[in-house]
Amino acid sequence: MTTNTAINLENLNVDELRAITENAQQLITQKQHERLHDAYVQFENIAKDSGCSIDEILKAGEGLEKKRSIKYRNTENSNDTWTGRGRKPTWLVEALSAGKNLQDFAI
Repeated sequence: MTTNTAINLENLNVDELRAITENAQQLITQKQHERLHDAYVQFENIAKDSGCSIDEILKAGEGLEKKRSIKYRNTENSNDTWTGRGRKPTWLVEALSAGKNLQDFAI
């Protein structure tokens, strides 16, 4: 059931607004659950068509995941590393702000 009725929220009191918010949150939760259920059913079908179980597919995926090689290492703490992908770690941002160059940390 789809309704596209525009509601003038300005004319509603606080209790009515809270009721709308609660109903909307329940609907969001329901739709998220339905979406996850649909995705799971698709995943089951893929596994069945492949002659595998979902667990087998997930385990295979773990093994196929690429290990990212470390490209930068903190000169003050060798445990701090960065692959050069994603957000720069705090230790690197602070060092760069202090005037160091990225190449100072290259491995």
